[in-house]
Amino acid sequence: MSESLFMLLPILSILFTLIPIAVGIYVLFAFLKQGKERNALLREIAEELRRK
Repeated sequence: MSESLFMLLPILSILFTLIPIAVGIYVLFAFLKQGKERNALLREIAEELRRK
């Protein structure tokens, strides 16, 4: 029983390393996408203000 738990330790350590990295990459891309959408909206507003 204890041998099987020791076999799981490397797998758990890899998961605890990869999951935060994956979440960090997801958050980074989410912020980049949100920033691009905000810039497009601001650019559209600026164009409308220039026309008036």
